[in-house]
Amino acid sequence: MHWIILGIVALALVAISVRHPRLAFAILIVLLGSAVLLLQIIPGERERQSARISASDVDLWVVEVVPSYADSFDITGRLANRSVDTALSETTLEVELRDCSSESDRVAGNCPVLGITRPKVTLVVPPGHARDFSVNVSFPRIEVRGTADWKTTVSAVRGYRHRPGDGQ
Repeated sequence: MHWIILGIVALALVAISVRHPRLAFAILIVLLGSAVLLLQIIPGERERQSARISASDVDLWVVEVVPSYADSFDITGRLANRSVDTALSETTLEVELRDCSSESDRVAGNCPVLGITRPKVTLVVPPGHARDFSVNVSFPRIEVRGTADWKTTVSAVRGYRHRPGDGQ
């Protein structure tokens, strides 16, 4: 509906600009200012269409971390959506890099944390399905002196109501 109104306004501005270009320009400035104001006041369409999904509804499986270029790492894994009626559209991971000097420190959880990053994975996962993902994270100027230990968890999720006819 919004696009139809926008199209009508655009056609009207084109028609007005033939005879009164300054008036059309002034109307365009007022409309753009109003649009920016409305976007600040009224929540966006993305938020209105978003549905409640909990991070506990998402499972993180088979996470692997491999070194990549320029002090970065590629993290691959699988996201599983256990929700019944909500499709997963965006997942925020929390990736923690720890430096373990020995295996006993790693098992006991006594490794110092070198860095934490929170990459976003934009991936649509329908209810009851799982999808593979890959994301690159960077820990610049961090040196691991012992053995790198990784802890990856799902910290936040975003989804939308799934309609059975979506076919994904």
